[in-house]
Amino acid sequence: MTRFARLSGGMLSVLLALTSTPVLAETTLWLVRPLYPGQEALVDRTEKALDKLIAPADRKDHVIGRAELAAALKGKKVDEVPCLTLGERCADPIDPFVAQLGFGRIVLVQGGQDEAGFKFRVVSYEPALNKVVPANAAAPVLEKALLGAVAKVVPVASTLEVKTNPPGATVYVDDTKMGVTPLNTQVLPGERSIKLDLKLHQPVEETLVVPIKGSASLERSLEKVAARLIVTAAPAGTTIFLDGQPLGKDRIDRGIQPGQHTVRLSAENHKAFEQTINVKPDEQYVLDKTLEPLPGVVLTPTPGKDPVAVIIKQPPPDTNPVVKVNPPPPPPPKLTETEQTYEKRSYFQLGYEFSNLIGTNLVARRWGDSGTGRTADLRSPSRTLMGATLEYGTGGKYFGVAVVGVSYLTNVDRFDLGVGFAPNSTREIRMGMPGPSQIDRARIHMVTVRALQPQLRLAAWRFMFQLQIGAEFRTGQILGNSTPAYTDGFQILDLLAAARFNLRFFIVEGLYFYGSGNFTYYILGERSVLEAGFDDMGMEIGERRTFANSHQWGFNAGFGYGF
Repeated sequence: MTRFARLSGGMLSVLLALTSTPVLAETTLWLVRPLYPGQEALVDRTEKALDKLIAPADRKDHVIGRAELAAALKGKKVDEVPCLTLGERCADPIDPFVAQLGFGRIVLVQGGQDEAGFKFRVVSYEPALNKVVPANAAAPVLEKALLGAVAKVVPVASTLEVKTNPPGATVYVDDTKMGVTPLNTQVLPGERSIKLDLKLHQPVEETLVVPIKGSASLERSLEKVAARLIVTAAPAGTTIFLDGQPLGKDRIDRGIQPGQHTVRLSAENHKAFEQTINVKPDEQYVLDKTLEPLPGVVLTPTPGKDPVAVIIKQPPPDTNPVVKVNPPPPPPPKLTETEQTYEKRSYFQLGYEFSNLIGTNLVARRWGDSGTGRTADLRSPSRTLMGATLEYGTGGKYFGVAVVGVSYLTNVDRFDLGVGFAPNSTREIRMGMPGPSQIDRARIHMVTVRALQPQLRLAAWRFMFQLQIGAEFRTGQILGNSTPAYTDGFQILDLLAAARFNLRFFIVEGLYFYGSGNFTYYILGERSVLEAGFDDMGMEIGERRTFANSHQWGFNAGFGYGF
């Protein structure tokens, strides 16, 4: 009690001299005066800082400063309370005098400023409990020094609620880890620095003013980043460059694009540091580096301050060594056999091809269109063609394209073919004689060309499956025995739709064995007409028959190389 009377002195006497009506017992009275002479302006700043600390909902239960007290105390006679003069000190016990004001708590605050910063002495007095609690604190900032003293004598804990989208972000309050979102916790009131940190998201830093015994909330959506870079550098004042652009000093934390970047750190009287980094997608890259002093520079530490550089021997003006660290790239992860198969994007293959005509038609025009003759139906049982094929293709992991492919086929057994004529024409006449209606033992030379056919790819272990579709162009020559002879033979000209299903097995490295089934569908080409027959008078009887080329199926197998 003696300390309370000594701190309050004449100020309490003047306040009691103001007549009043009783105030609710839950009300707290805050009285401020300067700690040092001539610092009366500090009183107004302190009262405003107290007003800022108290939650608006609780402000009615607090009286701050003499102006508010003068407005609240009216009508009370002066002689009802003793110890009114500045020269008279209130005697113990003081409780009966203070109790007449009707406040549940009186907090006396003395504040001042000197070369070290702000200092506050605080005394909390509760008349009902006859309890006096003193405290003091100092800090470079007025609000922090005031709160440091008040928090020791008055219950000031407040509630902080933090939410993020997505949840799970780590919450730091004044660089102290408090938990992860969603978070509801108690903190000291005042101006608080809040940081939200979630891997592969842009960090968020906010400053909130938390009221005394009040609540504050923060809700933020965190931005997803492709990759994240965190660089911490020393000494203080080190400039951080990324790809030649200055980003800040001492510490940066930001999202970046994946790929190769160059980080450079530079500080006065220290060796510059440069490093090439390779940041992968969805990676958080952390670099913590302390720069080395230049040769001949000694750093002398000063308590409470940054080290001072003392240059013993000044290096040449053009000497500013750069420490370059280019770490060897990490070894690539070992690929699975399926991944190795997928890596073979392009290919070249050569193989044997077997094909069979579906139907009895094989239509070709006179070579060079020198006549109306057209081959028509097959009159031999064989439909088989054999030959060779080659193909080159390229593409991506799951989709590709057969750039170009060529197949050559010839008949295994010689064909006998009927010969008619082009639609809307008649049988070819040479030297007054009609052309023969059949050629015997014909040899077929057939070439199929395909280009830019899309592929769908799927790999499993060393196997790769491919579905390939597209258009094909078929041409060739038919030569056979006839009287009179068609010396130039017949030419095949067709447009086809094709589908191929390929299966590869990679034997070693890029070498593979493959098998492929194919089907070609006739779309467009030559047509041929045959007479139905003739009577004894040489007149045609019955209906003429029209032929179009047959569809075709087959398979091929061989070896290829993927790269």
